[in-house]
Amino acid sequence: MSTSYTPGPWTVAYRDTNGQAVVKAEHIEVATCWHHCVGAIEKEMEVNARLIAAAPDLLAALESVIEACEGYVPNTSKQVWADAYLAIAKATGSAS
Repeated sequence: MSTSYTPGPWTVAYRDTNGQAVVKAEHIEVATCWHHCVGAIEKEMEVNARLIAAAPDLLAALESVIEACEGYVPNTSKQVWADAYLAIAKATGSAS
């Protein structure tokens, strides 16, 4: 697993003084999700923050699935594996 990012777990820790959702690791703020005081965008901010907070877990899970299943899952679309590898490369910064 890549360790070039802030280690998880990440959580949606709190709202800052402007009401933005802050994603935090143990000792660092990872991201701040902004909103523009519009109801629908407010909800999107919350969902985006949760998705960002889940990123380390999602990456680890995808890498584990590939390791456990590659070569053992018959009739799997080549595109499925290509998409999985592309997602990992995008998350780890190794995508060209």
